[in-house]
Amino acid sequence: MARGRGGARGGGRKPFHKGKNNRSGGRDVRTESWSDIKRENETFKSYYELGGFLEPEEFKEMWERLAKDLPNSFRFTGTKAEALAVRKILIERYIPAITAMKFEGQPVEPPRPVKAFADDLVWDMKTDKKIVRRHAPFADFQKFLVTEAASGNISRQEVVSMIPPHFLAVKPGMVVLDMCAAPGSKTAQLAEMIHGDEEERVRKAANGESPNSNDGGDYSDDGRSTGLLIANDTDYKRAGMLVHQVKRLNFPNLIVTQHDASIYPSIELPTKEGEKKQYLKFDRILADVPCSGDGTARKNPGVWSKWTPKDGLGLHNLQLRILFRGIQMLKKGGRLVYSTCSMNPTENEAVVAAAIKACGGVSKVQLVDCHRQLPNLKRKPGLNTWKVMDTSYALGTKEPAYHMFTSWDNFAKTKFKYDHSDQPRQFSNKIVPECFPPVAASEAERIPLERCVRVYPHMQDTGAFFIAVLEKIDDVKVSQIRSSNNEEDLKLAWAASQFGATSEVESADKSNGEAASGESSHLKRKLEEKGDDVDTGKRVRVEDALAEPVASSVQHLPKPATNGSTPQPAPVKFNSEQQTQNKEYFEYLPADDPNITKLLDFFGISDRFPRDRFMVKNKEGLPLNKVYYTSALAKSIINQNKYRGMKFVHCGVIMFVAHKASKDRELAAPWRLQNEGIRILEPWANKRIVHCTSKATLYKLLIEMFPILPKDGAHNIGEVGDQLLQMDIGCTFVRIEQSEGEDGFPFRMVLPLWRHPGSANLMVDKDDRKAMLLRFFNEKNPTIINHVADKAKAKAEEEAKKEEEEDQTMEDATAEAVEGEGDGDSDEGAKVNEGVEMVVDA
Repeated sequence: MARGRGGARGGGRKPFHKGKNNRSGGRDVRTESWSDIKRENETFKSYYELGGFLEPEEFKEMWERLAKDLPNSFRFTGTKAEALAVRKILIERYIPAITAMKFEGQPVEPPRPVKAFADDLVWDMKTDKKIVRRHAPFADFQKFLVTEAASGNISRQEVVSMIPPHFLAVKPGMVVLDMCAAPGSKTAQLAEMIHGDEEERVRKAANGESPNSNDGGDYSDDGRSTGLLIANDTDYKRAGMLVHQVKRLNFPNLIVTQHDASIYPSIELPTKEGEKKQYLKFDRILADVPCSGDGTARKNPGVWSKWTPKDGLGLHNLQLRILFRGIQMLKKGGRLVYSTCSMNPTENEAVVAAAIKACGGVSKVQLVDCHRQLPNLKRKPGLNTWKVMDTSYALGTKEPAYHMFTSWDNFAKTKFKYDHSDQPRQFSNKIVPECFPPVAASEAERIPLERCVRVYPHMQDTGAFFIAVLEKIDDVKVSQIRSSNNEEDLKLAWAASQFGATSEVESADKSNGEAASGESSHLKRKLEEKGDDVDTGKRVRVEDALAEPVASSVQHLPKPATNGSTPQPAPVKFNSEQQTQNKEYFEYLPADDPNITKLLDFFGISDRFPRDRFMVKNKEGLPLNKVYYTSALAKSIINQNKYRGMKFVHCGVIMFVAHKASKDRELAAPWRLQNEGIRILEPWANKRIVHCTSKATLYKLLIEMFPILPKDGAHNIGEVGDQLLQMDIGCTFVRIEQSEGEDGFPFRMVLPLWRHPGSANLMVDKDDRKAMLLRFFNEKNPTIINHVADKAKAKAEEEAKKEEEEDQTMEDATAEAVEGEGDGDSDEGAKVNEGVEMVVDA
């Protein structure tokens, strides 16, 4: 988890900075060094100590660990071969150098695998920051992390943040929703799971082999994953950050949307004319909801100075609405993971229990026992009992008093007592009955909250995290979710405790504040005789999934559709220009588009490759600059919903970019292959393929941009240059096969290269060049040679020098003329002087 999280709606995470003028982007603005931050907060400590979550000795250990720096952690990503190859570089090149170091006479602890995860693909480093800053081996290691992260081979992510996607158990072919996705580290994990070993499967299919595997995925689309990941965030800028995070994965089965997760709109699926409308339901949903983030205190200094009980109480309702909406959109038998980086049960077990109850109980939604998943992960079971802390203030003062409540009745009686005393105090209106442990009428109805997972900082030197895995058994009913308490609730609770009339109170009709029976009216009259004003509260029905919810004491969620699909929001009128709200256009090209047909023929792309999934992002729907590629399901969803109010932010990977060099205008295919999409297309190509078999050749292509390729064949790019001389101008695939030996490559690669009239150039950006130079050749600070840039620079310098010389010549001539005028010995000089004087006089 790379951040603590606060109260931004439906996925926005801005911890403790809720003002509109906050420009920190959700990050803590540090005005002091980390070591100077006071890591103490008595209220924070008292709540968890008095709450009885841990035994005293274990709590002490946890609290001490919470006050220490968080280890850096990362995981290896990409295909299995790439991940293992990059991990091997870490083990063989960097670990020995760090292990050989000593600090103040003691050996330095190197990065180590995290035992909770299999395959040794997750690592952490616990070395003190002051040691890291002072020693060169760590600087080299840091450069390695940064370059590989930019290439997508490493993801720098907190250890506990990696747990929820594992518990989702995603398989290729599944349709997955990440409700509150930014900044995107978990989204990247989910994308990798849906993608699986797709490249290997597609190569098999292209070679005529069966792409099927034993992981249960649907590979009927020639080995391509038929699954889809929809990643959502409520804030457009954060959604943009999410796009940046997942873009490096080059994943065509991804859609990024921008919606409030608590009222996420139903996604319509294409149907034939006359058929009932159908809506998308998800196999898996991740609800990593906005939270107070007190489990991130090891890296989020705002927690220590600003933690209050209000943080969790204020988010409980939003979290509950997000979870309920997620359950509504889940398939029967589908799995949802609810997670927070908070330790507060009000945000955790209380939300899970309230959601299950709102859905109709354990016969509709069950908690999954996931102790067999990640068996090496140290964890604690979820809580079945807890206390709720609240802050009260004497009217007219700002001095707080803290209260611990064991039940709703306990809170209601206390608040009611103070409200009608000579010294009234103001309590939070965010405490509702659902904040407290649920009371089941029978064992069969009991919610087994112990199946939830709690991870505390001291267990494996991480942050704190909460995870609950829910499985949907049946469709859920319409329910009411309370967002705040009101005077009516408190009076009825007080009356029940005073008169023992629980059943009569429960029968009261709270929809309009009127009693449903004479007995309950009698109870209300007893209260009203004391002169209390009854506040019935407002109830707002959230029917429009595109409208902003209004704060109320009770909120109704959308009714489930009768055809077993996801609930459909009330119809909303949109004009044909509605898509402009997305800030992006998504227009698919016809399968017979002449530009695409010509382009695919140029590369000899097999007819089996789908030609109807290419998309452009302009209003005209023309291939002007970039052409994107998406999955079939992504296309169906975009086309069916782009005028229904869905806010699409991103979809697809860049496959082609227009080549606009003027001297190359008369090309057979004036388009460049892009590194993002080349692996999708390459298995189906039988033209424009160049084989690179030597590391020396690859080094030359990486270190030198636009190496010369003269017609006489006197080039220095080895076997690649020989093959390029036989080709026309245009883009090519460079295939690099996996091979053994010192001159071999640890995994297969495909790179785009442009064949110019007299040169060649790998079409990869500078960061990727440097990453490959570091990975394969240990070049730490390479100087990339750019012949075109050098030539342009030399030309500019020559022109500047020429201009300077011309200016100097003119200055010299002017000086000579002035000197001549000053002599006064010739008639011509006198005439010039007279002319000057006349002009001046005029």
